[in-house]
Amino acid sequence: MIFIGVVGKLGAILIILAVAAVTFIFGTNVNINKLLHSFSLGKTAPFRALIRLKNWVSLKLNMEVRPFEDDEETANHIKEYPDDDIRINRKFEPILDDVEPAHIIKRSINIQKNINQFEDIDVQDDNTTIIPDNFDNGFELNGKIEETKIPDDDVISKIIPESNYTEDEIDNVEYQPEVQTQDNPSTKKPLTVTVNEKIEEIEEAPINLLGTDIHDEEIQYLSPGYELLNQKDELADINDSELEENARLLREKLETFKIEIDNLTVTPGPVVTQYEFVPAPGIKVSRIESLADDIAMALKARGIRIIAPIPGKGTVGIEIPNRNPSIVRFSSIVKSARFHQSEHRLPIALGKTIGGDVYCADLSKMPHLLIAGSTGSGKSVGINTVLASLIYKKHPSELKFVIIDPKKVELNLYSSLQYHFLATSPDINDLIITSPEDAVIILKSLCAEMDRRYDILAQVGQRNILDYNAKVKSGKYKDDKEFVHRAMPYIVVIIDELADLMMTAAKEVEAPIIRLAQLARAVGIHLVVATQRPSVDVITGIIKANFPARIAYLVASKIDSRTILDQSGAEQLLGNGDLLFLPGGSPKPIRIQNSFISTDEVEALCEHIGNQKGYSKPYLLPSLIENGGGAGSISKDDRDPLFAEAARLVIRLQQASVSIVQRRLKVGYARAGKIIDELEDAGVVGPYAGSKAREVILESESELEAIL
Repeated sequence: MIFIGVVGKLGAILIILAVAAVTFIFGTNVNINKLLHSFSLGKTAPFRALIRLKNWVSLKLNMEVRPFEDDEETANHIKEYPDDDIRINRKFEPILDDVEPAHIIKRSINIQKNINQFEDIDVQDDNTTIIPDNFDNGFELNGKIEETKIPDDDVISKIIPESNYTEDEIDNVEYQPEVQTQDNPSTKKPLTVTVNEKIEEIEEAPINLLGTDIHDEEIQYLSPGYELLNQKDELADINDSELEENARLLREKLETFKIEIDNLTVTPGPVVTQYEFVPAPGIKVSRIESLADDIAMALKARGIRIIAPIPGKGTVGIEIPNRNPSIVRFSSIVKSARFHQSEHRLPIALGKTIGGDVYCADLSKMPHLLIAGSTGSGKSVGINTVLASLIYKKHPSELKFVIIDPKKVELNLYSSLQYHFLATSPDINDLIITSPEDAVIILKSLCAEMDRRYDILAQVGQRNILDYNAKVKSGKYKDDKEFVHRAMPYIVVIIDELADLMMTAAKEVEAPIIRLAQLARAVGIHLVVATQRPSVDVITGIIKANFPARIAYLVASKIDSRTILDQSGAEQLLGNGDLLFLPGGSPKPIRIQNSFISTDEVEALCEHIGNQKGYSKPYLLPSLIENGGGAGSISKDDRDPLFAEAARLVIRLQQASVSIVQRRLKVGYARAGKIIDELEDAGVVGPYAGSKAREVILESESELEAIL
């Protein structure tokens, strides 16, 4: 029997050696320890020898070794033979299945620039400390992990508490630093100030030579490069002492009104810094809002804005102007990854938010934009950024502009884009519309273009310009003798000063603007209307109702702010591009520092495009004269019975007005006004010219017979 047992153990040893050899040669992971125990060799000398041999070979070959302390028999062996050193100090990667996943904390704040860790600043007579938001982080650089000092277990338990989040919810977990307190009862409770800063990731968009377009003509168009823009970044130096001093003064002023705060999160922006906190339980936010002037006086600030509460956060925010504001260059916005990688159909680079984030909006989804602000608030620069944003993003075959500039000097530089980006009416000689009469004609011509596009969509059974263009590019529609299908470019209408048009031709201007605002979205026509006088006689209720997206620059009073935004706040802005943007359907506006583009940059941009060979003529809208008023004009059967008599009257007199028709034909004012409108639609008389009589276009009654 003894002989049989010895032979059995020798056979088992040979089998194990064979398995080990296969393992080392082919790389198969085999738990030799459990094999040894299965052959009852756990406490024998050969067992210990084999273990030492296996460990030695594993270390030499840098092979994977599984810990096996959970094995009951092996654990007992370790207790009995502690010198066997079965548990190897591994220097290679563990098996992922055996390692508990680490808790992941998503940082809510990025860092704006490479800044060394803040030093703790002791506040005199107070315990306010500014703590960096990255004090316990390691950073991943070029695929390598910088080693950080591992804190003690009790510190780790404070920094990373146990998490009950699911795997999908982990990415939304925000890091909240612990409130540090002192046990000394003779001192104030310390205020933890977390400074949030941001590193801007800028990725330049490629400059492509675009050759093929969707018009009958093909042009070689080189999109403008960033070298045309001012590349100088004028960033304000974030002054820690200023942030710390404002935090201390803010806390002291609130404590005088018995409003206590513990945590204070500071978010520095280009022009203003937001101080965010949670008031003590039982404090009404209305009390904090009423302290705006007192806080401004304590901080010696030009003006502050209180947001109580911040939407979606449950905190109170106080926006305080920076002593050294920075300039947000248009180049820094248009070069950002967020702008040139966006999928917006009509992207507008508005600027940067309080947190330093690039903010872009899609004009096609607004679908129209109303802008208002007092003189010097940055409104005209804002219009230039809208135009430049679209020019940098779109090809001339995809986008056209109609520019109405009653000031005559603000937007005249864009006239050099006539063979690339401009659309006009054949009834008008000027490319940039400056007179109220031409403004009325171009707006009515746009209405005719809108009707023409709707007729095309109705014929092919499409609902909007996006679907129609996609089908045209895919070659679904075949051309015939009557109609050739071409993709429709977007048309953006820029009106720089609505107040001047409303003063001279209110009814003639307001009616087509309202019609375009109500219907033109689906066919790719979008309005950007600006005014420096935001009163109810300029921004009427029906105009405002059709412009859900609005931008308010600095205005003179709360009344003007309510006229634009339906709420106050714009009167507290700082000017120089400081704005409130109210997206459609949003209850609260977003504060943004508008990007700045200089006149020299606009001139260089227009010169770069104007020097290239463009289309043979501008994009022409329907003519009102040739079409007898264009699409949607009054038919002959619907005309007033006195239409012909009134037409002959005004041709003989070579004057036309409502009062002349009313007096000579002995009709009421309303009917006379209707007849004049019919004469204008038929091309007999010109548009409304304010206090002057209308121009009579036809010179003889023989010309009239062709219309009758």
